[in-house]
Amino acid sequence: DQFKIRNNYAKSFNGFKTRILSKITALTFIQLVNVFVFKRNMNNIKISII
Repeated sequence: DQFKIRNNYAKSFNGFKTRILSKITALTFIQLVNVFVFKRNMNNIKISII
């Protein structure tokens, strides 16, 4: 349950979609920054970007 989808406080289905999409986008962005900027492993997201 990495995205904590079960703990969702959206009031509508559009809100739910927006929250899930933002969580997936944020994870993808962190993975891309780790790989292409810092030359780290893709799934090593627990290391801080800064």
